[in-house]
This record gives sequence, structure tokens and C-alpha cells, in this order.
Amino acid sequence: MADIAITDRRKWLLRLIYVRLVVFTVFAAAEVIRNVMPSRDMTILLGAVYVLSACWFALLKLDKSYVLQSYAQIAVDLLLITWTVNRTGGVDSYFSSLYFLEIVMSSILLERRGAFLAGTASSLIHFIHMDLGYFGYIRTNPNVWPDLGLLQYIISLNIFGFCSVAFLSNYLAESWRRTGVELEKSTGQIAFLQAFSDRIIDSLGSGLVTTDLEGRIYLFNRAAEETTGYRAHEAIGLTIWEVFPGMPGVDSTRFEISTNRRDGHEIHLRFSVSPVMIDEKNTAGNVWCFDNITELRQLERQMRQKEQMAAIGAMSAGIAHEIRNPLASIAGSFDLLRSDLCLSKDQYQLAEIITRETERLNRTITEFLSYARPIEPRTQPVDLSELISETVRLMRNSPELKPSHKIETRLRPVTAEVDEAMMRQVFYNLASNAFKAMPEGGTLTISLEARNGSARIRFDDTGVGLGDEEAKRLFVPFNSNFSNGTGLGLPIVYQIVNAHCDSGAQDGSVRLHPQDGEFHRGAQTGGVQRARKPAVAGRERVFAARVPQIARHG
Repeated sequence: MADIAITDRRKWLLRLIYVRLVVFTVFAAAEVIRNVMPSRDMTILLGAVYVLSACWFALLKLDKSYVLQSYAQIAVDLLLITWTVNRTGGVDSYFSSLYFLEIVMSSILLERRGAFLAGTASSLIHFIHMDLGYFGYIRTNPNVWPDLGLLQYIISLNIFGFCSVAFLSNYLAESWRRTGVELEKSTGQIAFLQAFSDRIIDSLGSGLVTTDLEGRIYLFNRAAEETTGYRAHEAIGLTIWEVFPGMPGVDSTRFEISTNRRDGHEIHLRFSVSPVMIDEKNTAGNVWCFDNITELRQLERQMRQKEQMAAIGAMSAGIAHEIRNPLASIAGSFDLLRSDLCLSKDQYQLAEIITRETERLNRTITEFLSYARPIEPRTQPVDLSELISETVRLMRNSPELKPSHKIETRLRPVTAEVDEAMMRQVFYNLASNAFKAMPEGGTLTISLEARNGSARIRFDDTGVGLGDEEAKRLFVPFNSNFSNGTGLGLPIVYQIVNAHCDSGAQDGSVRLHPQDGEFHRGAQTGGVQRARKPAVAGRERVFAARVPQIARHG
């Protein structure tokens, strides 16, 4: 309560100055109209009021002894009111009511003690003034008095009024101060609870949105901002269907949807909807809780793909093995027959087709067996820059490399824990895929750098781009857009990378980001990447395999 008195007393002293100016000016103007108070006394009264108000105002600016100022102003005002009552009719003066105003202001400024002191002082001053005036010890204007009995009755009524006002004003002021303290305390508690509630809501890992019955949003937490791309001030006021396109009605309490972020990226969300109940029958809106399950759905698709491939691989490996043996016999027998026969030009071309297609079929079966066979990497520290350089030298002698193709390398010596043979196959397959994507020629740029404890290898080419559907089926076996492709090169890359992950040598997964066509290997840094930058049209695509760095050089 003391703190409230300190902070509020100055404001109430300032208000008392303003009230004094207004009240005395209005009362003086009324007395002028009634022609009761002489003009000289009116000038003295208003001059004293204005000069004293200016002094009180200056003192309020310069000194912070607000309690002493309160006593001083109340005491001076009581004397000023008494003089005014004396000059405006004594017992008949309307200015006697100003005593009540001073008592009320004392109860506010000086609490209980001030109220009773002001009431007592007003009673004594009024009683002494009336008695002295009645018996002629002081002169009043006009000097007309009632008989003694009536005067005593009027004085008694005024004193009773002063005491009653002192008691009631003190009671009301105490109640007002107590209510103010409780209100301030409650306001502080509400502010704390509000801030605490906001922190809890913003700390939730799940998105939280509240709407009214029309679906208009009025709460949007931080997780919802991160998931949708909307800021809270942008989402509030929109409807739930504007922020989440494809959102169904509130008939279902639990459901999953595929929608788009603000930037257009597709996301999968799991929702739980609950009504905001006013009472047992009426609702004020709905609370929408949701989780981003996009990565979970991607992992589920990958797991289903692995399971399907494992089942198909187990069955197909046996079939492929059974085909390969007869095929080798057929190819060998045909070569013997062809060497003993004299073939015409057309027959020779047919024989070449048989030989070429037999070799292609044998190569496809060999790659398929490599893909279907379980992979167990035997990791060891390997200099990746040297491994890439060897792969580049190998590719320069490959029939897939045309004179219009160009290979550039930007390598820094980095050592990583990998299976050398498998990683060589990863690099070879990515480079081979790049050359096939540049049928008219182009540049393949291979870069290697150490980043945050990992090795990041990137394959960039200037070939044709990828569409959305092509990107989605990129690692599906036998899915090839090249006339001479088997559709197993990238699935084998995917399998080797995941085999390294499963063996503990790496940490991460192969991903596709549709917005920029990136495939990221690993959740942290670094990786083996293959990026295709189209010369005319298409989409860039990046393959990345995170490779933990063992040592750095240079």
C-alpha cells in the first residue's frame, strides 16, 4: 500500500491543484453573479489561489516530500476556505461545502489519519470562526447572524457532516486503495500466467492453432509458424482453410492431410481437433493440434521400398542366376558357330546384334545380382581425393566419354572411413549417369571438401534436367530414361550409401527436396552429391552421401 501511496500521491496532489483552480474560479464567478462578494475580495481570493497553485506546482516539481506537501496544501486550503466563507456571508456562505472537498482529498492523500485530522480541523475552524463572528470578535461580510440557538444547530449539523464525510471518505478511500492493491496484484499474476502460458504454447513441439466457430484463427504458436511458413501476425485473422489448403471440416477429430507450406512445398500433417467448450452445450471454437509427419512418411516409403526390393531381390536373384548360366553357354556356343561359318554381310550384322544383345543382357543380370545381393561394407580409412582421381582416370577411358565431354575436378585431400571398392562404384555410377545425361556433350565438375567433420563430394553436370515424376522414381530399379541404361546404376548407389549408414560408418539418409531437386545424404554436413544443371530447361538434382571425415589435409 505504501508503494501505491508513493506513486499515486504526486498525481493526486497535481489533481488537487487543478481542482482548486477550477472550483474557486467557478465559485468566485457565481458570487460575482450574485453580487455578494466585493470585487476587491474577489481579486484577493483569485490572486491567492493562482499564486498558491503556481507555488504548489513548482514545489511538486522540485521536491519529493509529497506527504509534507499534502499536509501543507490541506492546511492552507482550510484557511483559504475559512477566509472565503467569512467574506461571502459567514453562516450563509456556499463556500462552506468546500470543507467536504478538502476532507475527501485528505482521505485520499493522507489515508485514515489525514481524513480524521482534516475533519477535526474543519470542525474546529468552522466552530471558532462562527463563534468569533457571532460575538463580534471578527468582522464578517455581510454581518447578519441568526439567533444563537439556530446558529448552534447549524454549526452542529456542519460538524456532524464534516465527521461523517471524514469517516465515509476514509472508508471508501481505504476500500479503493485495497482494491487497487489487489487489482495490481491480480494484474501481475495474470500477466505472469499469460507470459507463462505463451512460453508453454511456444515451447510445444506440435503446432497449435485455435479458431472460432467460423474457422478464423486467433492463436498460432511457434511450431505452427515453422511448419507452415506463416508468421503468427500473418496467420491470425485468416481462416484455417487459407493457411492449410485441403483441410476438411471439423466432422473428424483425428485425420491426416497433405497440404502445402506458404512457399509451396508439400507437407504431410496429422491433426487432432478438440472443441473449446463454454459450458456443457455451447462451444466457442476449436483447438487444432498437428504434427509434421512428412519425414515419417518418407521413411515409411523408404522402408516399404526396401522390403519390396528385398522380397523381389531374394526371388529374382535365383531366377537371374538360372538365366545367367544358360546365357553364358548360348553366347559361347554362338561364338564357336560363328567362327566356323562363312557369313554374308547381312548375316554378319545379325550375328553382331546377337552378340551385343547377349552382352547387354549379361551385363544387366550382373548388375541386378549386385543390386540384389546383401551388401556388407568393409570400411577402412581411404583418401577420397585419390579415390576420385582414380575413378576419373578410369572414366576417361570409358566408351561413354565422348570428345565433347569435359571433366573438371576441385579436390582437397580428405580421408574418410568407407569401403573403397563400393565407394569407387558409387563415383563411377554417378559419373556414368552424368555422361548419359549429356548426350550432346557438356562439363562434369567433381568437387571434394571437408565441412564440419564430414567430407562433401559433389557431382555437377550441364545435362538435361529432371521433372517431378522422374525425381520421385529416381532410385526405383529398372527405371531409366536413357536408351542404353539398365536402370540399376542409381539404385545401387542408393543401396551402397544406405549399407554404409546401416554399418555405422555414416549417419543419415538419401532424400529428395522437390523445390530444388536436391538429394541429401545425412542430416548433418558433407556428402557425396550429384547435381545436374540443365543447359536449357529442367530441374537441378543433387545426390548426397554424408561421409564422416577421419583426417583433414590442407
